[in-house]
Amino acid sequence: MSADLEGVVDQIPPGHGAIGLLSSDEFMPVAEPFDRALLEVTGPRVALILAAHPPGAPHSARLGLAHYRRLGADPVILDVLHRKDARAEALPAFDVLFLAGGDPNALLTCLGDTPLWDEALRRWAGGASLAGSSAGAMALCRHSLVPQPGDRRPTRWTNGLGPIERFALAVHAKGAPKQWLAAITAEAPVPVVALDDGVGLVLRADASVTAAGEGRARVVERGAS
Repeated sequence: MSADLEGVVDQIPPGHGAIGLLSSDEFMPVAEPFDRALLEVTGPRVALILAAHPPGAPHSARLGLAHYRRLGADPVILDVLHRKDARAEALPAFDVLFLAGGDPNALLTCLGDTPLWDEALRRWAGGASLAGSSAGAMALCRHSLVPQPGDRRPTRWTNGLGPIERFALAVHAKGAPKQWLAAITAEAPVPVVALDDGVGLVLRADASVTAAGEGRARVVERGAS
């Protein structure tokens, strides 16, 4: 882990749950180090939201259930694919609420300013944990990247879901063009942490940041090219 991460990442308040941020490859073997690190400090009940890619939800559901069961967890798929589904009562009891990857715009449209997300943040304040991969990880930051029409990568900063406030994420950073990283960092309202593919961070109260996976997690310096 880059030493400068500790000075950038949010400090999780006492009594609040952990936050897990995975760059990519959820439900794949490469993500196991991250998931094991997360489950070690949370609990086995994992609730999965697949709203970032509704057309692929059935396939992702099969992968996600098999993946977490293989790790000894107790996963459940939430029937939340569109904004009308994002009701507080749609949330079961959980130890970790996991936002899978896909289209950042679809995920933010589904969950932003909804009773479900208000309830999720309330439970986080009470000790339950939040996690996400790719678009889901970016959305857990107050400042989140989204793509504009025609973009191959997300390039525009917008309001995310939170609760992370002090930094934002650049995911899928392994092999990402330096020009892209420089451009988004120059316009970012907060420091940007770049996560290589398959790399994740686990933040929790009264503990150092845990980095898991093969690759780098680093703060992108402004003006770097």
